[in-house]
Amino acid sequence: MQRFHLVCTAALAIVAPLAAVPAGAWAAAPAPSMQPPAVTVAAAPWPDGLSGSMLVATVAALEGDDAVAASAFRQAYGLDPSRSVLLRQAFLYSALAGDDAAAGLAARLPGQLMAELVMGNDAVRAGRWSDAQAHYDRVQQDAMLAAIRPLLDAWTLMGAGQPDRALAIIDPWTADRVLGRYYAVHAALIADLAGQHDRADRYYRLALDASPGRDLFSTWALGHWLIAQGHRDQATRLLDSLVAGGAGLSLARDGVLAAMDRPPVTSPRQGIAQAYAFLSALIGQEAERIPDPTGRLAHDAGVRDMRMLLLRFALALDPGFGQARLLLSALQYDGGQAAAARDTIVAQARDGGVARAFPHDPLATVMQVQVARLDAATGRGDDAIRILTDLARAQPAQAQIWQTLGDIQSGREDWAGAAASFSRAITATGRLSGDDWEILFGRAVAYDRLARWPQAQADLEHALALAPNEALLLNYLGYSWVEHDRNLPQAEALLRHAVAVEPQNAAIRDSLGWALVRQGRIAEGLALLERAAEQTPEDPAVNYHLGVAYWKAGRPREAVNQWHVAQALPAADPSDVQKITAALADAARSGHEDPPPDQDGAARKKDPSDRD
Repeated sequence: MQRFHLVCTAALAIVAPLAAVPAGAWAAAPAPSMQPPAVTVAAAPWPDGLSGSMLVATVAALEGDDAVAASAFRQAYGLDPSRSVLLRQAFLYSALAGDDAAAGLAARLPGQLMAELVMGNDAVRAGRWSDAQAHYDRVQQDAMLAAIRPLLDAWTLMGAGQPDRALAIIDPWTADRVLGRYYAVHAALIADLAGQHDRADRYYRLALDASPGRDLFSTWALGHWLIAQGHRDQATRLLDSLVAGGAGLSLARDGVLAAMDRPPVTSPRQGIAQAYAFLSALIGQEAERIPDPTGRLAHDAGVRDMRMLLLRFALALDPGFGQARLLLSALQYDGGQAAAARDTIVAQARDGGVARAFPHDPLATVMQVQVARLDAATGRGDDAIRILTDLARAQPAQAQIWQTLGDIQSGREDWAGAAASFSRAITATGRLSGDDWEILFGRAVAYDRLARWPQAQADLEHALALAPNEALLLNYLGYSWVEHDRNLPQAEALLRHAVAVEPQNAAIRDSLGWALVRQGRIAEGLALLERAAEQTPEDPAVNYHLGVAYWKAGRPREAVNQWHVAQALPAADPSDVQKITAALADAARSGHEDPPPDQDGAARKKDPSDRD
């Protein structure tokens, strides 16, 4: 989805352990300042058995394992039901984990925002529409839900067989300056389901005229309507415009086009699920818009958990909602829950794989690629390669499949395979532009590891032409030139540019310092390397570079000490180990821990500053 204006505001006490959101009008209040769930073990002695459950719950919560935290908090609450904090935590983590136990716990928390929503959703699933409306009404004044309240009310009334009342509620919102198009799409779908096709046509035209093709849901709905009107070509152009706009849907393009023969929503349950997913996306987009110089990671953790709750609500109502499943999986992975992220997608695909589990979902291919990525992240590299190889064989023109295969092969240090896969991705892409620099960079790294530097350099220079301000590219090419002892002035210029783009990046600062040392500007380079080592004290390459700078500055004792520090650290690159070991050996042979001075030929190879 594209960016829409929404300011998320109040949340009631039930989300206090998860989020602290100031109250106010949704159109004017600040974005949420949400914190991760606060899990506190009371200072007072716990009864026998309770302390163990609390310990498990606390550790699981801190590690982001919502399912284990939910189970442990429920056990703790069962041992001491007088503690309301345990009830709230048990409910909260059960909801985050998508556990059915959340509904039973919610019944003990009347009036609380998330509890009322869970009970309302449970009533929707059971077809108890008046009960659902009653639960939603109890959070009527909550500003955080302002953007979707018309949708919850309208779809609930539609479920109760009152489409005219449903449309009367949502109709005024279709004139909203920012979100009117989205409300119009929902109104059109409600009218269509009610058999009021003339009214549906009016809402579809309103949405199409307002701002066509800005998100998958609206594009799908409008495309379905256009096809029904006999305008399949226009529907195709609408979808292609969305894909070309960088929506990340190239893999799903053909699937979405095929899915447009049916509407995206065929029941009130699905309509409410779409509303929850929409609010989740809006919260994330608004968080991206708000500057947060004081601590973005903590802010994002709370935003992520709130978004996950809403996506859980969506999936509880519509388990086949592929877009919500993908979004939830991505949020779980961002929160360090790779195994849970994988399970979110494959939970319904135990027998026959993702494609068979979601045969009618236009995002089935996207889900398979995501599962492959998660397989690689959770130690199932062979499974990841198999999935992507099968997909590439079936869809050889899909560049993203080849690129993902290349990424995973690179992670397994299959450099020849990675280079071949990235080459297929480049061929499938055709004319490269914009973010295609990532494919070129991937192939350049593979070529570099295969000792095919001229080809690697060509790809890096091409990538920089596409993304001249990309710090990763500037650093890699600049550092590589330094390592090859070529183009040192140009390398310095690239690295200074990279520092300007990312001034706090320790790796780039190390590269620039190393370039200066290699050019004989020891004092200038030493200052940068010392700062880089302060930022990344556990990086063996940085400590090695700093040792060389100390040596060249006439400070052998500090140099040897720095190399010993580097030697004690785990090194990802075997060449770093060799250079550190050689530097220490040369220093020891010097008699005063002084390696041989720089000279041409073989002796110069012992200089720690040479890393060919």
